[in-house]
Amino acid sequence: MSKEKCVYRLLGMYLNALTRFWPQKGGKTVFKLFCTPKPREIHPEEMEFLQTARQGEIDFQGQSIRTYTWGTGPKKILLVHGWQSLSARWKSLAEMLIGSEFTLLAYDAPGHGLSGGRQFTIPENAELIHRIMNVQGDFEAVVGHSLGSLSLLYASSRHTLPEIKKWVLMAPPISLNDLVSLFQTTLSLNSGTMNRMIGEMEAATPGGLETFDSAQLVTNLLSTPGLIIHDRDDDRVPYGNAIALATVWPQARLVSTRGLGHRLRSTEVHRLAANFILEPGEEQN
Repeated sequence: MSKEKCVYRLLGMYLNALTRFWPQKGGKTVFKLFCTPKPREIHPEEMEFLQTARQGEIDFQGQSIRTYTWGTGPKKILLVHGWQSLSARWKSLAEMLIGSEFTLLAYDAPGHGLSGGRQFTIPENAELIHRIMNVQGDFEAVVGHSLGSLSLLYASSRHTLPEIKKWVLMAPPISLNDLVSLFQTTLSLNSGTMNRMIGEMEAATPGGLETFDSAQLVTNLLSTPGLIIHDRDDDRVPYGNAIALATVWPQARLVSTRGLGHRLRSTEVHRLAANFILEPGEEQN
């Protein structure tokens, strides 16, 4: 057993015991851990790319959120990274789109990259998206990866956003069950511990967990063009999530890849996204 797996196992044993003897405290502790990204080092090449942007900061619920802007074009694109990632993950895509036509905006989510804070939840990230977008006006496109994709969908279903002409969602997790199951398996948490955690998650979600229903997530997107990119070998967010999303979103096109895994770090993937954004819309044909 690796050192990391051993640590996870011991942590899970502690959390199971805590929740058994102090159920409320245990449930809150497990949910807090579920929402806490593990700190990661920012690599020199990532920092080099981030320094090419015009950087700013906004205050969000007492947290300093780092923002990035590339380009000065009239068409705006918002890029939203996923769990334990940061805005530098968009380097390849940004380099394909930076030019006179577009302005690219990104931010490091709470507890990620160069932003402050320690916790990350989908409702809070969606509220942050709402705040950032409504300052900017209409958008040519939004691009999300993993929990960034889910945050965008949640923001659209729960908030009034500016017009967004195109959506690109990579490895979108629309089933909370998959995310919870991965967390449970990683820490070997028992059903009692998980039930307590889910109760805390329900209480912390405005409108309850039913707001994550796939049909609700796309309720405002039914006539909007979308591109869903998902790898069949994704071991974190099962490919079935993409199928389920495409089923309820009639204007979305699903593109499947093989061998790229969850991160989808590929020039091919970013080229697909860039081409979709660049291709003329129906009103231009």
